[in-house]
Amino acid sequence: MKPREAAASLEQLKKDLNSGELKRCYLLFGSERYLRNFYEKKLLTAMGGSRDDMNTNVFDTSPIQASAIIDAAQTLPFFADRRVVLIRYSGFFKKGGEELADFLAEAPETTSFIFVEDDADARLKLYKQIAKLGRVVEFVTQSDKYLLQNIGAFLKRADKRMSQEDAAYLLDVIGTDMGKLMSELEKLVSFTGDREVVTKSDIDVICSRNIDDRVFEMIDAVMRHDLATCMDCYEDLIALKTAPAMIVIMLEKQFLWMLQLKSLAEDDNLHTIDIINTIAYKQEVDTETGEIKRSRGSIGEFQVRKYLQQAEHMNKAELQRAVKLCSKADEDFKSGKMNERIAMETLLVNLCRVEKNA
Repeated sequence: MKPREAAASLEQLKKDLNSGELKRCYLLFGSERYLRNFYEKKLLTAMGGSRDDMNTNVFDTSPIQASAIIDAAQTLPFFADRRVVLIRYSGFFKKGGEELADFLAEAPETTSFIFVEDDADARLKLYKQIAKLGRVVEFVTQSDKYLLQNIGAFLKRADKRMSQEDAAYLLDVIGTDMGKLMSELEKLVSFTGDREVVTKSDIDVICSRNIDDRVFEMIDAVMRHDLATCMDCYEDLIALKTAPAMIVIMLEKQFLWMLQLKSLAEDDNLHTIDIINTIAYKQEVDTETGEIKRSRGSIGEFQVRKYLQQAEHMNKAELQRAVKLCSKADEDFKSGKMNERIAMETLLVNLCRVEKNA
């Protein structure tokens, strides 16, 4: 689905839940797991189902057989109006769902279905059948506006508040994954105790640093020619189950951003605020209202400021060499010349040496 279509499908689901006029089958999928799981539970309850209820059948243990789902769905509810069949991560939306697609058209009216997947192929017969008979809802990364509203609502329920600026900073630090965001908000509420206002300092003290933060620290260590700290950051990332190949990609990406932003500052003579407005935000025109909306750009304001700050300590030639070293490390382990760990450690040694000898 396109972003607008995904948003519309979620709005339709909300209307179904509010009105009580539910479809007989739903497919919930997408990368935003927190929101998807929230509406899975809400939809299951609205249908009268529960994991402990004898009229609810849950299939979430691999492998899932279509025949078992069909057998359960054909069983009449016991002292209830409806039987609910919940199917999670079946794999039928990648292949093999034809039998279920045919069955849905003739399934008992007393049976409702909820399918939950990480991803779904819209070309498949099962997907099309659910779209025809019920509703397909995609859960994608939500807009900053939506996330900021949720931050405000969460804090309000806890009798706390946060400035708009600090809430935006929290998004930059934590990212847009709602599950992680809600978890960090719970920590902040607990940490601040009886204090009403949650501040930026609280965020810095309490919130879990994400993988990007470790990479920022690694680059800071490179600029200080501090190989020991660089290796410590690398081990932290390995402990977080980050593949060495991914670390190389992230390093290269950050050096490329630093190079691009440094060029904007030096070649185009742009001030920091102008660069932020150019890179961290984008303007979109609502095709229905004509209203100009400001949304998050490729990277957030926090990242732009951090990259600019780091880029002050490296000239463009050094940044270009750093990018080339990352590309070489990527090529070395992809070609089999080195294994990932050796390529990564060699890269860090060379990065620190390049900075020291530049």
